[in-house]
Amino acid sequence: MQVSEHEWISKRAYTLWEKEGHPHGRDAEHWQQAKHEFSLLKTSEATKPAQRKKAAPKAVAAEAATPDAEAPAKPKARTRKASAAK
Repeated sequence: MQVSEHEWISKRAYTLWEKEGHPHGRDAEHWQQAKHEFSLLKTSEATKPAQRKKAAPKAVAAEAATPDAEAPAKPKARTRKASAAK
């Protein structure tokens, strides 16, 4: 759902008004500030969707790292009971 320019500015001006403690007679300043922020938002690179690189599946990545050799087995961890008996 895309928000219109007027609606975005209106909501932002209201938020600015709330943050400043609901001051009387500053509506034009809040509107201009919100309008300025909207224009910056429209021209900034941050509004463009980011391109993410897809990671290779783990199995494929592991095979690519060591194509001929198998991964060494992890040593088994000792249980509490076995280490407490020693």
